[in-house]
Amino acid sequence: MNLEEIARLCHDITQSYLDISEGVSPIIVETQEAIKLSRKHIMEEIFNRWCPISGEISFSYNGGKDCQVLLLIYLGCLWKYYLDNKDKFNWDKFPLERLPTVFIASEETFTSLELFINSSVERYNLNLYKSQLDKTRKISMAEAFDIFLKEYPITKSILIGVRRTDPFGEHLSPIQKTDLNWPSFVRLQPLLHWKLAHIWSFLLYSNEPICGLYSVGFTSIGSISQTTPNPSLKKLTNSEDSKLSLSFDWEINNSYPNSMVKKSEVNISKLTDEDITLLSTFGEFHPGWYLIDDKLERSGRIKK
Repeated sequence: MNLEEIARLCHDITQSYLDISEGVSPIIVETQEAIKLSRKHIMEEIFNRWCPISGEISFSYNGGKDCQVLLLIYLGCLWKYYLDNKDKFNWDKFPLERLPTVFIASEETFTSLELFINSSVERYNLNLYKSQLDKTRKISMAEAFDIFLKEYPITKSILIGVRRTDPFGEHLSPIQKTDLNWPSFVRLQPLLHWKLAHIWSFLLYSNEPICGLYSVGFTSIGSISQTTPNPSLKKLTNSEDSKLSLSFDWEINNSYPNSMVKKSEVNISKLTDEDITLLSTFGEFHPGWYLIDDKLERSGRIKK
């Protein structure tokens, strides 16, 4: 699919989720409201300040679940923007071929995540800038963004899939300039109000690919040395495991049609043999979408 086709698909997925009737589950009702607010931020606030087809807006993508949700919603908004403006600007085709995207690389990235990002580049037609690593020293995220902005000075704002439950997220706003010790650009954060349960509900319903690391107990993915499967999802005895329940049976069983995925299966990417060997030492875990407690989401992150 080209960008026009995948943007239309993302719009249709989002609209299909919004059309789910009330009464299915409180989580779905909450997520529908979360989507509406995110689309309002994008369509009415962001697109009125920065042109989404000029290169002024870039998308920060790392293959994680939050930015995956934001990508689907944002591409859907691009399709709506195209429909609303094609007559005004006399567009005879979709005005963007690839989505400007930036990935700030880590020194230690799971190979399964790297493969997922590469496949996402193809599926979503991302024009991905990947920051370079320095073998002699660690480059900070601020420095990496500074290098990116010098190479792409047209960029004025960057979409980021951060939520209020992330570290320091409670102090953020949907649209805000970077701090003084950062390179100057505007952070676009239309996902701040989302909870973990909202992320899983929409993502599982979308039937779009999910990084395979989430299927083996990850709920938050960082560098290899600082991330493990979430201990709250470790498989224990039958009696202890009975305390865990899946809140998203309906979303999985009624997910958006995808000819590449069997019905009632979650669309996850393949794990590499390297990661399978690495993770085998931790034991067995329930999939990440069994966890909906925001306070436990980062329990698999190892503090420095």
